[in-house]
Amino acid sequence: MNGKRIRMWLLGFCAAVLAITAWAQPEPVELEFPSWQFEEPGAGDYWTAILAAFEASHPGVKIRKQQIPFREYVDKMTVRFAGNNPPDIVHLPTRNYLAFASQGWLAPLDDELATTDVKQSYTKLADEMNYDGKTYGVLMMGYGMMFFYNEKMLADAKAAVPKTSDQLLKAIAATTDANAGRFGWGAPTNQHPNVFVEIATWVTGEGASLFKGNAYNFTDPAVIKAVDDFRTAVKDAPKGTSSEQARQLFLDGKIAMLRDGPWVAAQIRKAPDATRPYLKMGPMPFAVSPGGTSNSLHMPAKLDPAKKKLVWEFIKMTTEPQWQVKFTTLTSSPA
Repeated sequence: MNGKRIRMWLLGFCAAVLAITAWAQPEPVELEFPSWQFEEPGAGDYWTAILAAFEASHPGVKIRKQQIPFREYVDKMTVRFAGNNPPDIVHLPTRNYLAFASQGWLAPLDDELATTDVKQSYTKLADEMNYDGKTYGVLMMGYGMMFFYNEKMLADAKAAVPKTSDQLLKAIAATTDANAGRFGWGAPTNQHPNVFVEIATWVTGEGASLFKGNAYNFTDPAVIKAVDDFRTAVKDAPKGTSSEQARQLFLDGKIAMLRDGPWVAAQIRKAPDATRPYLKMGPMPFAVSPGGTSNSLHMPAKLDPAKKKLVWEFIKMTTEPQWQVKFTTLTSSPA
């Protein structure tokens, strides 16, 4: 065999080896994961960390993040599920998940959960994941409403930190100067899913309830007073703002007080130097401290078996002690 034939044979052999190697390697897997939290301080840091760790332990698997504004999130997910095009990892505000489970869009996770201690160790709030005798998700967080305030803005207005709802309304009025771009209260004042949460916070906080048994309780005088107090408060909130914008205005020293979840504490750490020392957190100045569930992870009912295994492994990873601790420390919120 002359030199030319030897070279041709070697080239052919190498090409065959490369072809066999490429054929033997598994196709990369991509999991789609939309959320409203990827750009939030604290929560975004948590997701970045756990996604990187998951990908490192699963070579060939890539999780593709998709950031969607919260005010649009549930509508976009509803359209996707209705169009038979759900994401692989389903992240939902817990208050909305039943609308998806009741349509048969989510997979029950009871068999998977039986391999964990979630049923035994999670807070009773996790029972909200139960529907029609089955469990359709894993709760990420339960929380109490927190009161955030700018102590300098209160002091400049000669207003004390409020301890009651009546004191809160007076402090809101005292710290508002719309002509100067300062507002006493921060809340969503545009079309936003958190408007209901704001109203319910005031009603529950003042010791009333929107429900009586299985019926609405909207005409109860106590409910009417609480809703009127809410209306009074939002008159001194900047108009046309979302929850996200209200938080930023608070961090910038344009809003004196804010009702929100404990996750805002993580954002305060990144507030401007001029305002950070004055931003404080405490209990809501109400007779009752309202709270509830925040968000949860789910699997779509229709999912390729190979992807289903990976999605569950990711959800299970969030339940492990080290990632529960990481969630608490990065978000300043209870896991």
